[in-house]
Amino acid sequence: MLTSPSLFDLPHPVMGDAAFPLLAPESPEYQYVACQWDLQEHPEKRAHWIGLFRSHFESLSQQAVAEAADRGESEASVLPKLAVASDLFMTYLDQIEANPTCFGTLYIIQICYAREKALREAGLADPYRLAKARENDAALKLLPALFEELDALPDPQKAEQVMRGTFAGNIFDLGATKTVELFKDGKPVDFHDVRNKLAPRPWLIDGLDAWNQKISSDKPYTAAAVFVDNAGCDVILGMIPFVRDLLQRNINVVLTANSYPALNDIIHSELVPIINGIANWDKTIADALDNHTLRVVPSGNGAPLIDLNYVGEELVDAVNEMNVDLVVLEGMGRAIESNLNAQFTCDSLNIAMIKDTGVANALGGKVYDLLCKYQQK
Repeated sequence: MLTSPSLFDLPHPVMGDAAFPLLAPESPEYQYVACQWDLQEHPEKRAHWIGLFRSHFESLSQQAVAEAADRGESEASVLPKLAVASDLFMTYLDQIEANPTCFGTLYIIQICYAREKALREAGLADPYRLAKARENDAALKLLPALFEELDALPDPQKAEQVMRGTFAGNIFDLGATKTVELFKDGKPVDFHDVRNKLAPRPWLIDGLDAWNQKISSDKPYTAAAVFVDNAGCDVILGMIPFVRDLLQRNINVVLTANSYPALNDIIHSELVPIINGIANWDKTIADALDNHTLRVVPSGNGAPLIDLNYVGEELVDAVNEMNVDLVVLEGMGRAIESNLNAQFTCDSLNIAMIKDTGVANALGGKVYDLLCKYQQK
């Protein structure tokens, strides 16, 4: 049996090998660090996240059993794989709990990497495949009516409703403590109901007014790089309408999703057929694909968080070729737990719903608070 230190040496990819080209240059005053909380220095945060990763593995295991059954694999076959993954990962958690310095720094993203590598070493390629597919199918049925609704709105109401949709969609998160329970029976959460019940403004971080003013101006940006998060209503009812709105404003888009599975995050190989399917009936998306003003590329990432020092070459090439001048990071993992304080050479937008008490406490907020951090250069 492998022991957990070797998780860092396993050949399973969890990150790319190129730096995101729009990161601000480092200086004595600024150094990019993907995650702002070094868990070595914060015992309470360390205890919270180690406990969260431990307890969440049971939910992950249930998803893996259901996914295997859908493929015709028996529970008797998948349970030994889960035992291997659990042994690897729990041993790792035991080690960092006993000695937080044993692997050098200790950030949330490193724990994510360890979990994903343990799953792949055990032969569990994508435990959330079935859950993602079901949620994608349910969300796609609602998309035409949502497009019609948004297209009927004038600015600034349209820009605000598009933004509110990104928050409502972000509720589909099977890696967050407070939202796993919402989806445990397999029934989709009502997107419109969630959107209508979002936290009132001002939000915890509220840059919406500045964003609305900029995005409603003439030719606000040349191109945007948009990092998406979860499958289902998150990407389909939240971020695809956001991307479509950018395209309608003559802003080109590099749409990027994980290269490798991690929880219920959408991956590139799932996103491409979704976008192609939408193009069959939506002219905005179809024209953008035909004119190459929308490019869908893998990010190189394989975790729910992302370290922008390690992305894929295809993403780097697309960002450079499209002359991207806006970076959009969506979801709690990419926009808060990592990259909340990231600086870029261009404008940036971090948007997410808080779905974990540890994140809420760290930011002085509460669960279901909203974050819209808009930074202009």
